[in-house]
Amino acid sequence: MAFVFPTGNGIFQQDNAPCHKARIVLEWFEEHIDEFHLTSWPPNSPDLNPREHIWDVMERQLRAQTPPCPNISTLRDRCLDIWYNLSLVIYQKLVASMPI
Repeated sequence: MAFVFPTGNGIFQQDNAPCHKARIVLEWFEEHIDEFHLTSWPPNSPDLNPREHIWDVMERQLRAQTPPCPNISTLRDRCLDIWYNLSLVIYQKLVASMPI
């Protein structure tokens, strides 16, 4: 976490998945609690996560392209192209749709 959030102001979204609730994981959170803010999140709630909606938009655009990607390199290039060309409007709509 110190590498990702060197100033100690990061936020970790705890989705309460069973593997994230293991004793060793919870102990790690306790040991590093001053390095980031832990946000509780309802389990199985991708609809509350704007990232999931962005992946959905990207997947639909990717599947609409023909021909299908012949290899992983082409897939990566197409994904990056879609990612960099998503409009600011899409991001704003997704964030605005999230409950406060």
